[in-house]
Amino acid sequence: MSLLAQLLINGIANGAVYALMAVGFAIVFNATHVFHLAHGAVLTFAAYCFYLLVAVAGIGVAIAVPITVLISAGFGCLIELGVYAPLRARGAGSSALMIASLGVLVLCQNVYAIVFSTDVLTVRSGGLAIFRFGELTVTSLHILDGVVAICVFAALQLFLAMTQQGRAIRALADNPQLAPVVGIETRRTYFLVMAIGSILASVAAVLLTWDMGVQPQMGFLIVFYAAVAVAIGGHGYLPGALVGAFVFGALQQIATWQFDSRWQNGIAFALVLVFLALRPQGLFGARLAVRKA
Repeated sequence: MSLLAQLLINGIANGAVYALMAVGFAIVFNATHVFHLAHGAVLTFAAYCFYLLVAVAGIGVAIAVPITVLISAGFGCLIELGVYAPLRARGAGSSALMIASLGVLVLCQNVYAIVFSTDVLTVRSGGLAIFRFGELTVTSLHILDGVVAICVFAALQLFLAMTQQGRAIRALADNPQLAPVVGIETRRTYFLVMAIGSILASVAAVLLTWDMGVQPQMGFLIVFYAAVAVAIGGHGYLPGALVGAFVFGALQQIATWQFDSRWQNGIAFALVLVFLALRPQGLFGARLAVRKA
């Protein structure tokens, strides 16, 4: 049982990082109705920014993190300006926007590989601080992942509930056709949503880079983890994306309990497929009629 408990701890830590990506993916999807696969490109972009600032430029982590966050927010807005907004102006549907988003992801991955090579580039040297509780081991990064995910999500929920911009995002998610009628400037709100989603992706990127380093394809699988987490929690409900990410992270680790680690993703996705077949609306599907952000 100690092994199972250790796997759950590892899964919760992974789920915290997935949660940052999933909530960022969900808020973009809810408000813009774009299946934002380029979210993975933003994550990798942020990871390389963090690497360049810390490992190449020698800037301290405390300064590198906010710079990475700001640059990544700008990159997300650039995707909105250069890809989604022109397509939306031409009346493109959700399928065309999704294909364009996939194109951005693939293009960026290839650019990253050309510029930085396909090698894994690391930022951290040395091990992590370890805390032992009997037979269980918790690293400083495990704790940091959980604390950051909870604090960021709480701040986001306060922003959405207490600010005029947050209420505009929720209104756009609830009824995109009616939002302009009540005075919401949709174009500006789209940029704000992309900036927020990119900020969440950049925070996840920093944690992943500090843990495992950065390589061009890292965003591809993570963005699909985020999409799965949204499906588990229930489309349109941000707390559901948070819970879904933790559930998926735990499933990934539990899959290695009785099976080889090479089966980790296959078993986790198989369990998700079974779950969605039984409950396609997700864990919190009943709430979708009353809340989308």
